[in-house]
Amino acid sequence: MTNLFKKTLLAITTALMMASCSNLAEVSVFNNSEVDRQGELVELCLCSFKRIDPAKLVVVDSSGNQMPVQLLYRGGEEPEAFVFPVNLKAGEKALFTVKEGEPNAVVNKTFARQVPERKDDVAWENDRIAFRAYGPALANENPSNGFDVWYKRTDELIVDKWYKNDLAGVASYHDDHGEGLDCYKVAHTLGAGAIAPFDGDSIWVFGHYDRFKLLDRGPLRSSFMLYYDEVPYLGHTLKAEIQVTLDAGSNLNEICARFIGDTTQLKLAAGLFLHDTVGVINGHAERGYIGYAENTLSQGKVAAYQGRGYTGLVFVNRLAEVVQVNNHIAGVSFYAQGEVFRYFAGAGWEKGGFPTDQDWFAYLANQYKAKINPLDVKILK
Repeated sequence: MTNLFKKTLLAITTALMMASCSNLAEVSVFNNSEVDRQGELVELCLCSFKRIDPAKLVVVDSSGNQMPVQLLYRGGEEPEAFVFPVNLKAGEKALFTVKEGEPNAVVNKTFARQVPERKDDVAWENDRIAFRAYGPALANENPSNGFDVWYKRTDELIVDKWYKNDLAGVASYHDDHGEGLDCYKVAHTLGAGAIAPFDGDSIWVFGHYDRFKLLDRGPLRSSFMLYYDEVPYLGHTLKAEIQVTLDAGSNLNEICARFIGDTTQLKLAAGLFLHDTVGVINGHAERGYIGYAENTLSQGKVAAYQGRGYTGLVFVNRLAEVVQVNNHIAGVSFYAQGEVFRYFAGAGWEKGGFPTDQDWFAYLANQYKAKINPLDVKILK
């Protein structure tokens, strides 16, 4: 055995031993799509980094800059995964190092909570937009499972502030006091992208949620479950479990819906309420997204024009059809009982980053391209 071979063998053996005992790893992230990714979150399981203490986990880019990191608990007591944002142009690749260190503080950019002081609302937001769903305390007012929208023109978190001021009579969130407002009407509809059974002629909008479970609350991602115990459909009673996830920087919620009950197959419609005066609809089954644009009016003491408001849906699975029915535009899909149906729903505003209808429709088109081409993430150990 030559000295060169011995030295090479020793070097390889040493490297393998160091890798197996290492408390750091490199992660490669490749944007294999034609659209840029700005602030998109990369999610990794902590099970792949067992030698790293989650409380000390940091992620740094190739220049040594520490990235914002959030541990994901998914409703449990111990973290299961973590996320960090990346900025990648189309076709670009970047390397990151996961290691132990002193994590920097991360600015809260998302938030979610149940609001018992306002009739059991569930409200959630990020630095772009805010939403809410209706709870049991509103039962006498015939609420739906539809999603409400709070338009924002600030990157600050406002949910707690708006509720506090509105309930105290200081400032109604139905008027714009410089940060945005709630001027979106839901009524008994799907609102801004909720989902319900569809029988071919009608959307079976159901009622308020029955139970709420928080999974994660910021700073980069907020996620929760909504449980519905009674979903009527053609003489059957189903149950629904809806998981909602909102990431920082995104105008779209990820929705994972599961229906359980005494029917083995049904159609589902994820839809957008068109309101009394129909605006501009942009949606086709083959495009994978549905966009809607309309004028908005404040619902406070004085009705006033508030610019163009937008809602939208993005589908990662092929749609059976797009229908306009029951004053909705909706994407319809076949559903097998017990499966999880995943799609994206959200909203935007002329004063919140989308000056024209076409800006909103282009955003949805790019989001569709991004969702069907997820980032290619590899752990290099």
